[in-house]
Amino acid sequence: MLGRLIKDTLVFAAGAAVGAGVLWLMSDDGKEMRGELRNLAEQAKQKMQECYEQVKKETEAKDESANPA
Repeated sequence: MLGRLIKDTLVFAAGAAVGAGVLWLMSDDGKEMRGELRNLAEQAKQKMQECYEQVKKETEAKDESANPA
């Protein structure tokens, strides 16, 4: 019984913290942070695209060397 109460309290606290964070990000005070997060997301997207292109080239090179026409 006590374990369930503690678990429910922790889940509620985590939800409240997430809600407060979202509210802060959506406010004017979070504008700078949103910009930073947007930049980080763009950098991650570009890095993933570069990795995808590299793996694609390596895969095509392996296919060409394994199956010479």
